[in-house]
Amino acid sequence: MLQNIRDRATGWIAYVIVIGISIPFALWGIDQYFTGGNVIVAEVNDTKISAERLNNEYQDRLREMQSIISKDQNESELQKKIIKRTVLDELIDGLIVREFTVDNKFQVSEKSLINDIKNNKIFHSNNEFNSKIYKALLERQGIDISNYERIRKSELKTLQFYNNIVQSSFITSQQIKLLEELKYQTRNFRILSLSYNDFIDDKENFTEDQKKEFFAKYKNIFAMPEKIDVEYIVFDKQKLKELISEDKLALKNYYNENKFKYVVPEKRDFSQIFLSNIKGDKNENKVLIQEIEGFLKSGDSFSKLAKKYSTDQLSRDNGGKIGWVNKKDLNKEISDKLFLLESIDDISEIIETEQGYYILKLDGIIDAKIKTFEEVEDNVKRDFQNVQISRKYEVIYEDLANILFEFPNSLEKVEEYLSVQKTSTGLLTLPQIKSRHKDLNDPKVFKALGSPAVSKENLNSEPIEIKGNIIMLRIKNRSAVQYKEYDSVKKEIEGLLKTEKSIENMKNSIKDIENSVKKGKSLDEIANKFSKKLTSYNEIERSDDSIPPSILERVFSLTKKDNITSIESGTGNYELIFLDKINNGESELSQRSLETMFNNDQVNALLYSVIQSLRDKANIIIYSENL
Repeated sequence: MLQNIRDRATGWIAYVIVIGISIPFALWGIDQYFTGGNVIVAEVNDTKISAERLNNEYQDRLREMQSIISKDQNESELQKKIIKRTVLDELIDGLIVREFTVDNKFQVSEKSLINDIKNNKIFHSNNEFNSKIYKALLERQGIDISNYERIRKSELKTLQFYNNIVQSSFITSQQIKLLEELKYQTRNFRILSLSYNDFIDDKENFTEDQKKEFFAKYKNIFAMPEKIDVEYIVFDKQKLKELISEDKLALKNYYNENKFKYVVPEKRDFSQIFLSNIKGDKNENKVLIQEIEGFLKSGDSFSKLAKKYSTDQLSRDNGGKIGWVNKKDLNKEISDKLFLLESIDDISEIIETEQGYYILKLDGIIDAKIKTFEEVEDNVKRDFQNVQISRKYEVIYEDLANILFEFPNSLEKVEEYLSVQKTSTGLLTLPQIKSRHKDLNDPKVFKALGSPAVSKENLNSEPIEIKGNIIMLRIKNRSAVQYKEYDSVKKEIEGLLKTEKSIENMKNSIKDIENSVKKGKSLDEIANKFSKKLTSYNEIERSDDSIPPSILERVFSLTKKDNITSIESGTGNYELIFLDKINNGESELSQRSLETMFNNDQVNALLYSVIQSLRDKANIIIYSENL
């Protein structure tokens, strides 16, 4: 559990998170906090933790972390299981710490308890403790004062436990300097990449017995491609059109129920005066547009003012005339103001935008209207068909899913339901099925064919939606496993034996190469022997994400004395890593920030170690089936 805290917080923040577990004790009481409910998920010594308590805590944590939960269903389910188990570990650790404080007779004086309660701002009025508020808040929650004070004492004892750990942690300035040099250290190193091909002996020959032994041992390598006979049914969604009645009455009813789809939007004819902030100074434009507004209020001609002042080249010569538009033709700032004007010749207030300043004049209105049925009959027919097809498709898809599940070993019931005959591929390999049966040439089909239910148990697939079709399939038959004749693969076996031998030679040689470098042999000499080039890396940090983590970990495990290692980067591939130089690190953080960071790291490590030790001594039982 503390590992989770170390990931999310540092230092004193960490134990504040842990102590937060105990806060609900004040609301439910310690025993009820853990044992409320009949289903038990864990026991710590003699104390039980209920599923109800766990689920309450889990739901709260889930809400906190909702933003980082994956959208992928499988991944999110795994994340939720991890979160739930983490919450359970936190509850277990809270119990362990409480029992430790009881067993070791931690004490909280009455004076300390009173000071703690008086310092709690929730009980304050005008920045002072108010006993009436204290009593009223507890009564409102149905909490007895003596019970609350008993629980609060327990919490303060738990806080003592964490404070003792924090106070026992101390790092000297010399240690901080060494930790800084270590944490921010960089390294220079070289890598020599070797492949099994570098160790192949082309002159090596293998006996007939060796080849036959290899053939017998790895016979599956030489299996012939499996052939399967796939039964499948394709249902074309467009066939649903045949089931749709399109009489005039049905179309008119659909039109009357959905008239909103066939509205011609309101149009407005308008003129504008526009002062561009790109072509002119914004402050000067603001003063000028206010003057123009004054002229308009005095009765001056909008058209003449547009010709004189507007900076819009397309409309100014025409007295600011823009023409007919609907709401979607303009940006929202302008359209909202224009469509608020009520009467022809109305003039808007000044509209300020990032581009500049506008004043609008309404020149004409064409009200919105609903097109007649005769005007949109073709559109109505198309919309009606799509809706009916979608509805019928949903029903049919659900029916098919049920039939395939209820009769899992045959497609006959599907044939009857759809009045569509199934097709059989005959025994073919997967590539042959792809090329000869175009309806099946889709990744979704091959995913279904590889599923355990279809592949292993010969059951029906679920309905598969592909390009307007529904495909249902099953594997009716499969060919017996056949193997290539030994004589036809002898050459292939020789190549495989050479590869196997070269990988073995390589693994045996890597350590010899490492030892020879340790004894003083030049890495360049080894690279030349294999006709390879060394790759150099300089001043690489521990957190450098351009280097694979596995290599980075090895690089920072090397020392000046033990300065070479190797790592298998793939079957028959090795990276030989040679450390050239260790550069002491230096951070840009202040001394105080470094001290806080390293002290927090030490506190968390110590806290983790102490609670892990308490866990080892406790009798913990987790009932996984109840989680």
